[in-house]
Amino acid sequence: MVIASILLGFCLVFADASSSYAAVTWPASQALPTLSTPATTLDAVDLKTEYSYGATGTQILHETGQAESRYHQDFWTAKTSIDTAGKLIAYGPYATDIPTGVNTAFYNLLVDNNTANNDNVATIDVYDYTANQILASRTLTRHEWNGAGSFQRFELTYNNATAGHALEFRVRWLGTSLVSLSSVGTTPRSLADAANLFTSLKGLLAKSQPRIYTLGGEEGEYAWADSLNLDYANVSNNWSLLTKYRSEIGGIVVYDYDVPDTLNLATTIASLQGGIVAAPDLVATLTSAPYNLPILEDLRGDFTTKLQVYEYLRDHYWSQTTHRVLVGLNSSVAGYLRDYASAIEASVVWLDPRIAEEDDLLRDFLADMPAGSVYMGWWADEASGVQRVSEYGISTVASDWSSNLTVFSGTSRTVSVKPTPNKIPLENKIYVSFIMSDGDNLQYMEHRFRKLWDSASRGTVPLGWTISPAMLDAMPGVLNYYYDTATENDVFISGPSGIGYTYPNFWSNQTYLDQFVAQSDDYMSRAGLKVATIWNYINGGINGNVGNSFADYAPSLLGLTTQQGGGGITIYNNLMPSQNLNATYGDSASSLINEITQASSGWDGQSPRFISIQANPWQTNYEDLVEAMSNFTGNNDYVFVRTDTYFQLMREYNGLPINPDTLIARLEAENTSYASSPFSHSLGRSEDNGWTANTSQDNAGFMLWGPYETSYPEGRLTATYRIKIDSLAGNNDKVLTLDVRDNTTGTVLSSFDLYRNQFQASGLYQNFSLAFDHTAGHELEFRAYYHDTSALNIDKVTITSSIGQYEAEGTVVGHAVGRAVADGWQASPSLDNSGHMLYGPYDGNVPVGTHKADFRLKVDNNGGDNDAVAILDVYDATTGASIATSSILRQQFAASDQYQTFTLDFTNSVPGHKLEYRVHFEDKATITVDKVTIH
Repeated sequence: MVIASILLGFCLVFADASSSYAAVTWPASQALPTLSTPATTLDAVDLKTEYSYGATGTQILHETGQAESRYHQDFWTAKTSIDTAGKLIAYGPYATDIPTGVNTAFYNLLVDNNTANNDNVATIDVYDYTANQILASRTLTRHEWNGAGSFQRFELTYNNATAGHALEFRVRWLGTSLVSLSSVGTTPRSLADAANLFTSLKGLLAKSQPRIYTLGGEEGEYAWADSLNLDYANVSNNWSLLTKYRSEIGGIVVYDYDVPDTLNLATTIASLQGGIVAAPDLVATLTSAPYNLPILEDLRGDFTTKLQVYEYLRDHYWSQTTHRVLVGLNSSVAGYLRDYASAIEASVVWLDPRIAEEDDLLRDFLADMPAGSVYMGWWADEASGVQRVSEYGISTVASDWSSNLTVFSGTSRTVSVKPTPNKIPLENKIYVSFIMSDGDNLQYMEHRFRKLWDSASRGTVPLGWTISPAMLDAMPGVLNYYYDTATENDVFISGPSGIGYTYPNFWSNQTYLDQFVAQSDDYMSRAGLKVATIWNYINGGINGNVGNSFADYAPSLLGLTTQQGGGGITIYNNLMPSQNLNATYGDSASSLINEITQASSGWDGQSPRFISIQANPWQTNYEDLVEAMSNFTGNNDYVFVRTDTYFQLMREYNGLPINPDTLIARLEAENTSYASSPFSHSLGRSEDNGWTANTSQDNAGFMLWGPYETSYPEGRLTATYRIKIDSLAGNNDKVLTLDVRDNTTGTVLSSFDLYRNQFQASGLYQNFSLAFDHTAGHELEFRAYYHDTSALNIDKVTITSSIGQYEAEGTVVGHAVGRAVADGWQASPSLDNSGHMLYGPYDGNVPVGTHKADFRLKVDNNGGDNDAVAILDVYDATTGASIATSSILRQQFAASDQYQTFTLDFTNSVPGHKLEYRVHFEDKATITVDKVTIH
């Protein structure tokens, strides 16, 4: 109830909490709005804005250098002392189809050192081969690169005066530094102008109903339209759309070529005034027949600096746009997210927090935005941008190159989340979890992610795919598609750092942080995300208050990862495990292998080790993960697991509930910084992170009693005591008696005598469980009676609805007969002989104590003879003996074809023995098993 109320409070913080623009609905509970269902048939348009040529492709030629490949990217390299200086490392492609007019040529270049003397490194030019004329040229110096070893885009503006001339984009290497080139190309201004125009129209129409679909990129032109079953018709002439929708266009807002940021201002104004943006070169066409569009506002000549542009936006239009979202777009981005900004009537800016004047203006916008708002798009600099909005309680949703959010936002919000699979038994193994980064980025989910997802080998490797919880609002159909096509080895986890990318360490208001975490937990829970990646810069850990906030306000999560590195594990508030990634950004198969090997160093096999490896999706592909995992095939010490399973195992090892959803209460044995103890004590003291008693200071008596709790739900519950002993040496004395007592009736509901040899090791916490049936409203007491025979420490008592659950069709349990059906595992006399339709999971970590195993079964017909149709047992695979068994007769089922629970009581008295929960099919009736739950 506390989390529900704090989440409600967060929603009510929003300024325009229930805004609506025509068919754009925005409930207070949603971070982003919902658009209406897309048109039955969408107009599919191609908004290509550039011509690009790979440096190693057949269209680009070379006088010196050699081809190379790294991170699955091909490029051309010239090296000092090897290649000839003054020669062209790229010339061609003799393109004759480049549109006339103003163009911007681009060259993606890398240098190996950008800090030595500022030598001339390369000359780039645009050459008209037909006219034998250089149209533009520029010499690049070493210090113009922002960093070494990564590609940077350099541009040249030129005018292509004559149609059909053969153009070259050349790079001349000057021999002073290693230089690599990945691609060259050109962006015609006319194509960018058209992309801005038609994307603006797309956003205007989406206010009432999305009707335009932009063809995709690397994922395939029609990939999403086909995958989401969207009907579309290709538009042969994009200008025909202006005629088709002329009655809905109020006019044009003209931007200024000389001040590029006026495009963002024009986008904002057009959104508010029911118009579309127009480049100066298009004004004459748009204001003439057949369009006859009026000019709503002409921004040409009004400004001389970008700062003036955004000051004007702040002073005249900010109050009219939503404050729940601020969109950040570089004015060079033509099309893409601009339709979404228009549809939701958001202000569009491009302000750099590293520049003092721009930062001051940015803060003016942020100060007007309620905590919990969203900054969409991207930043001139990632770290400073994300930090700045974090300081205001605002998160970033990366989305600047998203093509179709107006369409995706209107797709069905039904997401068929797949359940968490059965956990494998915990052993002393090296558990490895692979994570693919960058899923917080919506355009990545639309483009690059889909390309990785379509790998033919996907499903080979257990992999945590990071995604954005905001997909529930922005692209629910895409999220559902990924779930529908996921394999058993694919699991989705939250990208940084919840519903949006933020640095939680920089949230100065703890209440706002708690509210953000609670809202993120709501989104993550509905999106089926059980693990969250938390970022504070590219290599930062999380502050204690942040970890505690996730422990208290994100109860659905299994755990967290952080970017700090090193693999260290912290348990926040004794509830939430968090691990520093062992590898924060692996960039190749060999680096992934090396990271795993290094993290395994020194492992002695006496306890499990947990290794988390995150891969960089821009430098690795799925096959790199396959190669890395295959390197360890045959070494039984390594177990590669899904990220949710990984954290379940980590939780089990650390004495936390394996499934947080089963947690009812955590009762600390002593007062802590994060919780007050509800227990009373007849002896002992607070010491060593628990309540301690020893033979020299204490007599026999109750170490714990109370708290007479009445609020727990009715039904079968489990109380788990976390205890450690000082020494296993000596006699096998009785050291404690644990019990659960109903104080209302005075009845002991469950009791267990604990002996010294039931501990597996000295000085290590171990769980001991009692199953009991609770009557609603009765006062419950959890007691530990000390027998004065050993020094003991009790950490806590945890109350859960179960301690383990196994779906019958899951991969952890085995089957000798039968087959998977829609809701379980089924065997039938017509298809099967008698045999075990369910066995396993060989769990060696069932706590010592009394337990109940609930088997949920159904029979096809409960009438007629009363034969035994199934035999249930709890089987100790270590000793080869059944601990408990029961024959189930046909007429014990109350009805045909309806699930019914049958219970076996059993006591696990020897730690470490591997237990199975078995169902033997007797070949008398069709039996379906749903699941087995252990209490």
